[in-house]
Amino acid sequence: MSENQQPLTEEQAEPVQSVPAEVETVLEENEASALTAETDDSEAIQAADDDTEAQPEETEEEEEDIDPADVKIFGMPRVVFHYTAFGVAIGYILSGVLEMAHFNPPNATILAIAFAVVGYIIGSRLYKKRKAERDRAKADAENNAE
Repeated sequence: MSENQQPLTEEQAEPVQSVPAEVETVLEENEASALTAETDDSEAIQAADDDTEAQPEETEEEEEDIDPADVKIFGMPRVVFHYTAFGVAIGYILSGVLEMAHFNPPNATILAIAFAVVGYIIGSRLYKKRKAERDRAKADAENNAE
């Protein structure tokens, strides 16, 4: 038998005893004194908060706002990654469907990689097209502002 399967000894089987009454009274006294000290401290903290509010706040550096289209996942733009992942999923699904139809498909991994490549190509072309449109719109906005 392992250690976890051995029966408990008498010492281990005894229930945990509650805290004696003497210790409880000492704990209650400590809690009461802590509460009174806490109320005194809270007044001091409120006064300190009022002083800090009067001082000008420090300027915190804000994180720059990143366009979701520019986020990169595994080194690919977000749209390209999504199309690639969708291609992998379609490859695996198509492999399963072909096997259920009693056809002899190629290996599921080969289909997944093939469809991932197709998804990557489609996603990268769409990304380039969208980026060109955004850059053109940004340039037009700058030209109109001047």
